[in-house]
Amino acid sequence: MRIAVRKYVDEYARSFDCKQTEPDELSKPPQIKLVGILATNNAHPITQEDCSRSHEDDNHANELYSEQIANICSVDGIAYEPWRVPPTQASIERAIQHANERLDVHGILVFYPIENLTSDRVYYKSMDDYFRDMVSPEKDVEGHRRNKGLRMRKNEEADDVALKTPEVLGPIYPCTALAVFRIIESFQLNDRLFEGRTMTIINRSEVLGMPLAILLSKQGAKVYSIDKDSILTFLPGGGVGERREHSTTTMEQCVHKSSVVVTGVPSRTFRVPTACISDNATLINVATDSNFEEEQVAELSGVTYVPHVGRVTVAALEFNLCLLHQNYHRDKN
Repeated sequence: MRIAVRKYVDEYARSFDCKQTEPDELSKPPQIKLVGILATNNAHPITQEDCSRSHEDDNHANELYSEQIANICSVDGIAYEPWRVPPTQASIERAIQHANERLDVHGILVFYPIENLTSDRVYYKSMDDYFRDMVSPEKDVEGHRRNKGLRMRKNEEADDVALKTPEVLGPIYPCTALAVFRIIESFQLNDRLFEGRTMTIINRSEVLGMPLAILLSKQGAKVYSIDKDSILTFLPGGGVGERREHSTTTMEQCVHKSSVVVTGVPSRTFRVPTACISDNATLINVATDSNFEEEQVAELSGVTYVPHVGRVTVAALEFNLCLLHQNYHRDKN
């Protein structure tokens, strides 16, 4: 069964209210504003012809995502400003610093990866990591700075409250991970508790695989986290178990044991072998090009397939933006 994501967007949007409606227009507060920083030599947004093409590179994918954010924010009453800056360290630094200082900016989203820049900073693996640390935690809609200690977090009650409502200051989870978590949650019947469930995530990035594995394991799931080098097991309760090598434990074995499989492999050729997918599994594709053989998956018994999560990711982005505004900016305007 192929699932459209529209219903998740609608359900998610009802959990918070970013639309600022006041009976008296004169007393209407300033609009919540999100700034998106795109490092590109293209000073103009993508055209309709561009939208019809396949994603050829990360810059094009970022432009498409920015356009989607603009469209959805416009409907939901949020101001979105894409700032296109030259892909140089100095230009990106200035843009982030300016957005940090602007009182009318409540959220900052830097589009990664930023290509063709090398790090000369001792403590950073990449320039992307350096730029992430430049964004003010009060405006970081992806939560990169505040989530550095995510796996060491002990206050699970605060985490749980933060997932339910933007009215208390809680962790800001990366938007894509939070969107996938919400979709998986919608299939559960016992209030987000995943005891006894085994899940596989084929991705271990800081924006998807790692935070999602932590979120799911904290809610009781056993999670196999797979990247090209190894397989980690996240145990129920949030602990990390043994590290397995592909020579002893395979991706196919993990997938076969799992009732939920999430993929985010940025490759046009990678596919999860259909033969290892169990009946009644839930499959969620986060990659631009599907990581599943869609026609074959459609023939499997009881399998639920979610082909993309972009619109839910934007809803999660809006949720994080509202959370930041509630806790940091509401009384500053």
